Amino acid sequence: MEKQKTKKQMKIIIVINLLLLLIFPVFQAQAQTDSKFRVVLDYKYMFGLREQGDFWDLSRKDAKMYGNSLRLSCLYSLFSQLSAGVGIGADRYEVPGRNTIPVFVVAHYSPKMKLPIYFFGNAGFSFKTETITPGFLMDLGIGYKYMFRKHFGLSFQFGYNLKQFKEESSIFNLYDGSWSYLTGKQTRHSLTCGIGLVF
Repeated sequence: MEKQKTKKQMKIIIVINLLLLLIFPVFQAQAQTDSKFRVVLDYKYMFGLREQGDFWDLSRKDAKMYGNSLRLSCLYSLFSQLSAGVGIGADRYEVPGRNTIPVFVVAHYSPKMKLPIYFFGNAGFSFKTETITPGFLMDLGIGYKYMFRKHFGLSFQFGYNLKQFKEESSIFNLYDGSWSYLTGKQTRHSLTCGIGLVF
């Protein structure tokens, strides 16, 4: 049963990644015709620091929590220093394992400096399905962007990720043989580092 569930989760993640790759050329084409429009495809590794909530409290000493995130963002330059947009992703958190499909708003602020650094933030939500855990998410951090051409570059990011999981837990009663179902929230705090393609 557990193997079937894992296989189903992996199939969903693969399908979502394929959809992202199919959608990506459309946004890339738009970015190349509009200088104010940018598309960012980035990968982040999440180094879990702590998870706490209604069911358990874990620190880094208790469990080696980690995660992987693949996200596609579309940004529009509102001003010379500020860009904002929307994004979608496929995030996998481990120990314990959970899949999330975040939909979020994102903003980049580039101060007037010689170095091409920027500050970023995003906030959003992952909706519930049979194999997707719902909950609020937020990211804050700093990045470095280097453009090789007008519409192609690399970005490097370091930041903080907060992810809330709306959980369901079942408890078996030995006395009467019944099951009780509880709902609650868990919140994970992680440091992130990543690399992205900018178009």
